[in-house]
Amino acid sequence: MRIAMIAAMCASAFGIAATAPPFQMQVLNGRTVSFGQYRGKVLAVAFILTTCPHCQDLTKALKPLSREYAPRGVQFLECAFNEDAPATMPEFLDQFHPPFPVGWSSGAAVRAYLHYSTLEANFFVPHMVFLDRTGVVRGDFPGDSDFFKKPEENIRGQLEKMLKGSR
Repeated sequence: MRIAMIAAMCASAFGIAATAPPFQMQVLNGRTVSFGQYRGKVLAVAFILTTCPHCQDLTKALKPLSREYAPRGVQFLECAFNEDAPATMPEFLDQFHPPFPVGWSSGAAVRAYLHYSTLEANFFVPHMVFLDRTGVVRGDFPGDSDFFKKPEENIRGQLEKMLKGSR
């Protein structure tokens, strides 16, 4: 029973309805992008590895969703955290042409943001976090969750739920 409870607590890194901590990522032009600069928008953040096929598939799926939801105040972001992300980012951007900011941060910074201990061996990607217009976490989905079995459908559902609740 205790093992099941611990597993359930670890299944979601954030407590839903908790205010997200500050987070920054680097982008290619040398700028820093802060999640806080998007306050007032619904934020859909994917934590990825640039070389991960599942993450690349998610990037493809996010492109039309980003265009569809931008007029409704939704901002998509991706943050890569593989060690070679700064070197692989230009090729990733050339290959996938995401219409939203994509940057990188260290694995340690991402794990800290998502409240993953370095003792937790399994950290599955992609991992998505949804923040409401005030920066409160409304969805947190690790890469091994059922959420990614139908990502477009589930992302759309999460966003619709959040947009409906923010009017």
